[in-house]
Amino acid sequence: MPKWEAAVATENPKILYRIVQLLKELEMKFVICSPVDHRCEHAHVVISGPDDKSEHNLERVEVTEDFDPDLVRIKIMSKLYDLLNPSKAIIGIDPGMTFGVALVIDGVPVYTRSPTSPETVANLTRTLLEHANTLFPTSQKLVRIGTGSRLYCALLLRSLKNSGLNLSIELVNEHRTTTVGGAKSNESSAILIAGRSGRTVSASDFSIEPKEGYVRSLKRYVNRLTRGKKVLTSNEARELMVGKSTLEDIIADS
Repeated sequence: MPKWEAAVATENPKILYRIVQLLKELEMKFVICSPVDHRCEHAHVVISGPDDKSEHNLERVEVTEDFDPDLVRIKIMSKLYDLLNPSKAIIGIDPGMTFGVALVIDGVPVYTRSPTSPETVANLTRTLLEHANTLFPTSQKLVRIGTGSRLYCALLLRSLKNSGLNLSIELVNEHRTTTVGGAKSNESSAILIAGRSGRTVSASDFSIEPKEGYVRSLKRYVNRLTRGKKVLTSNEARELMVGKSTLEDIIADS
């Protein structure tokens, strides 16, 4: 049984600093040592730089000074859970005023985040799919989106469509995916959504009925996204819902 989840085995101070910050964020148990230190043998994952000589190639994650923290995070978590040749890489998304996003590999969550706008979620989805294709080229790629909020689900579908991404999407019933409230509750819901089969997307899923409740919600949402710089009128909210304008354009204009 490994004594540590990870060993940071590098002589490069820049890599050392950035990896330590990442491992702290992941709340992983780790040790800092030299690349030839025997303590590397007692770690599940060994993280080192390209100039660090290490004999632990099977457990090794090599990073450069300018490494992408999201990609390295997925690499570390995949190595930690022995996800060598997974069959499925699923992105689960819980739509709302704060979205929950999770990348789940063969049932194991390896990445979570809480973006605030559909456009940011679309960009993150693109990035996660690129990372999944790089690390797990033979696995099935799928996006699952919760339908608990018709308004925010539709806004997200529109942003994904506008992004030009070629995606396999399923819409998932969110019943019993809502967890106890907290800072990470939306991310926990996204993990549960990723693990539940859904239905295909239809044209009606992009439409939003201009209900007064949706108008009020959009006003609060745009105010929050723009930090009070944009005050959305009721007419602007209705135009957005019926597709005469986009959320991205409204935010850009602010």
